[in-house]
Amino acid sequence: MGLRLRLSGRDFVQLLLYALLAVTLFLTLAPIFYMLFSSLKSNSQIIGNFWSLPSPAEWGNYGEAFRGIARYMLNTILYALAGSGLVILLSSLSGYAFAKRKFPGKEFLFLLMLTLMMIPGILTLIPSYVLYSRLGLTDTPWVIIIAHAAAGQIMGTFLCRTFIAGIPSELFESARMDGASETVVYFRMVMPLSAPIISTVFIMQSVAIYNDYIWPLLTISDNRLQMLGVGLTLFTNQFGISDMGLQSAAYAISSVPLILVFMFGMKYFIQGVTSGALKM
Repeated sequence: MGLRLRLSGRDFVQLLLYALLAVTLFLTLAPIFYMLFSSLKSNSQIIGNFWSLPSPAEWGNYGEAFRGIARYMLNTILYALAGSGLVILLSSLSGYAFAKRKFPGKEFLFLLMLTLMMIPGILTLIPSYVLYSRLGLTDTPWVIIIAHAAAGQIMGTFLCRTFIAGIPSELFESARMDGASETVVYFRMVMPLSAPIISTVFIMQSVAIYNDYIWPLLTISDNRLQMLGVGLTLFTNQFGISDMGLQSAAYAISSVPLILVFMFGMKYFIQGVTSGALKM
């Protein structure tokens, strides 16, 4: 009776929450495990027994899938590195200026920039395409790099400005008194001290570029320059909808770079979010 009373109160609610979390976790991980198991199966194994384990495992699916998406993956990684690098450079410069420098209209410009965050990107899709088309940048890597650098700078500047504002201004003033130029202050003080938020911006921006589908589909028609999101669709059409094992292997391979980025940058990502992104 005593045990029943204990479980009927707060403990019962906690157990219910644990159960809901377990169900949510299962629903989240089930498609991932299904993708991994399917990537090691042949079509006959997938169609014949949906829930069975691979027997025998078709490891050759990964080699064939990698050959099919290697160019798309390489293109996407290069675009993500270039675009994220530009975002980091521009966002850290803008964030430092908004946080520690004084100039006319600073607050108004920052507020105006924040209003751009409220505009859905889909609304500017066609005007952006017309602009880049008239500039002659479509079907070039720059249409991806410049577009994402411009779009990602808004959130990046907000995060960097918020983080850098928390760094004591006396550090920068003492460096200037010792004769350091603004270039020295930026590269030797602002950048190292802002490493957590820079890592956060890099991860967020690289994930956004890596997962992009609509913009490269609209602006790139040359398959040699295409990105992974569209490339997976082309890969699927190439081998047919019946080759589910190859498709699953391609999806599994394409997720590896993002997993590695988050694994090695998770410490700085969490530190940047908690110490910079949540400061107001």
